Amino acid sequence: MKKLLLIVFSTMIFYSSHAQEICAFDKNQARLENANPAIKQARLEAEAKLMAMDIQKFLREKGNGYNAGKAETIYEIPVVVHLMNDGATPLRTDAEIITWINNCNKFYDTTFGGDWYSVAQGGTVIPFKLVLAKRSPSCTATTGINQINVTATYPAYHLKGLNSDNTDGVSPDQARALSRWDPQSYYNIYVVNTFDSVPVSQTGGLQGYASFPTNPDASFDTFMKAYVVVDSNDPTTLPHEFGHSLGLNHPFKTGSVTACPTVSAGGCATDNDLVCDTPSTKSLLGVNPLPVNGSVNPCDAAGWNNVQYNVMNYTSSSRLFTQGQKDRGTAMFLANRMGLTTSLGGTPPPTTSQTLVAASCLPNTTNTTTGNFQFGPTLVKIGTINNASEGSNSNNANKTYYDYSLLVCSNTKYSTDLIVNQNPQTITLACSANDNIFNVYIDFNNDGAFSESTEKVITDFSVTANTQNSATFTIPSTGVTLNTPLRMRVTGGDSSYTSCANNIEYGQVEDYMVTVKTSPTLAASNYSNNSNTISIFPNPSKDGVFSIKFADNTAKDVKVAVVDMAGRIVYQTKGAANNSILNVNSKLAKGSYLVKVTTGSTSATEKLIIK
Repeated sequence: MKKLLLIVFSTMIFYSSHAQEICAFDKNQARLENANPAIKQARLEAEAKLMAMDIQKFLREKGNGYNAGKAETIYEIPVVVHLMNDGATPLRTDAEIITWINNCNKFYDTTFGGDWYSVAQGGTVIPFKLVLAKRSPSCTATTGINQINVTATYPAYHLKGLNSDNTDGVSPDQARALSRWDPQSYYNIYVVNTFDSVPVSQTGGLQGYASFPTNPDASFDTFMKAYVVVDSNDPTTLPHEFGHSLGLNHPFKTGSVTACPTVSAGGCATDNDLVCDTPSTKSLLGVNPLPVNGSVNPCDAAGWNNVQYNVMNYTSSSRLFTQGQKDRGTAMFLANRMGLTTSLGGTPPPTTSQTLVAASCLPNTTNTTTGNFQFGPTLVKIGTINNASEGSNSNNANKTYYDYSLLVCSNTKYSTDLIVNQNPQTITLACSANDNIFNVYIDFNNDGAFSESTEKVITDFSVTANTQNSATFTIPSTGVTLNTPLRMRVTGGDSSYTSCANNIEYGQVEDYMVTVKTSPTLAASNYSNNSNTISIFPNPSKDGVFSIKFADNTAKDVKVAVVDMAGRIVYQTKGAANNSILNVNSKLAKGSYLVKVTTGSTSATEKLIIK
């Protein structure tokens, strides 16, 4: 929200156009948390976990480039831009949106130029890249830009715009209802004509706001004024707002234009923006000229240390992020929004798509008792399925049934292969505020129904609140449809709900896609290195963490299988290669393995040694 280029304005003009707060992140977050205390609780719990963890170890375990000889991971985040038009005429052209997104990425990789600091000048790479969606949730090709005629539904939008501080125009939820893609697979960006009835011709005032990564899916997104897309004087609104969605705060969070941030006994790790290399500062809204590093910072004896140029500040010359902001933002995002990094939304759709036989029965639409009880699965993990979600609460309207099998085209985390000769299979389940009882079914004969006697693989499995527990099952040797996508159903709640229960009071039902195969297709004894399409490094790996480098820089949708010398698949994952590199954290024991990598119809194999 900050001026990147040092352009001379008269003091009068600068102050008059910036009299109002230009980012409503703090105000919007406070409003959400006051309306639903569970949102605040989720944020505080995430902050506590971040405080307790070894961040560098966590990032390494997530495949981030913190090992010597290991590549820096750049996480590609598919975005969809909803142009909330006043009538049929687009607020902005596709070309303007594309340039806007590209400029944001240049800020993050420090290559924008001008006053923006490169790495050599002290800037820090933020390891995220926004990519306009290329496939829609329904698996069709898209530009990632949606044109929405808002005034056709809400005529007041023409003059009143989007509500932030008033109720004259269109509410955020009304805008979301007009166009929204799965927040687990796409970051939703809403571009609006104006906020709070401010005349559209007025470019100053509120520019936008975003939401914290721990927020419910229903409120995880960003809203920005159309002017910021083309504002060459203030081109860092999008990097700033997505910074909030990474988990970054303003460096004056607990301060103001006139007051310094509060100080606590816990020090910088618990104060203000929770980052130790951004000195405390008042809001610099309207300050021109900016203080220089050698001058006194009234809020921090350590001085300014470039905080007056920080992207997350209000400043007339935005130039950099810090290493502390990078570490915090990356860890917070990966801990709470990891699914966006496994999304396939930024890749072209496949020529064919997989579908399941329709389910013969569905549960009741919403829980028979509503409220913030948080029953239902918050994690389902088996093979490459790794889906974290919310329990039943008022934010999701106590919705009972989620068919994630419909979303396999847009994200790798909703489907998996299960190998018969790898029995027993292990599934990990979790819940939040209350103990849950889980049942799991697989439609082995692919008839759309779930047999209680032959297709119920997990029965009455109890999981304690706020814990993860694993259970095992065996795929039967007969009566199973092989090499065909099958429906897996998980029920979780206060009672032992069956697959077709239609009276669920407290709980949820989730469907996924699994494909049962008899055995791995790779035999260690037949291995020969005959491919130059991939390379693995570091190799040997000291802890099972390694990177796969692709010769083809278009490689995206990647499947990885690690096989031991007995020919058993001991690790599987799926992912999207970023900058031709996929980082893998297998957590395997010392030994020799074969790594089979499949992209589309092409496969390659390399030997891996773990020391």
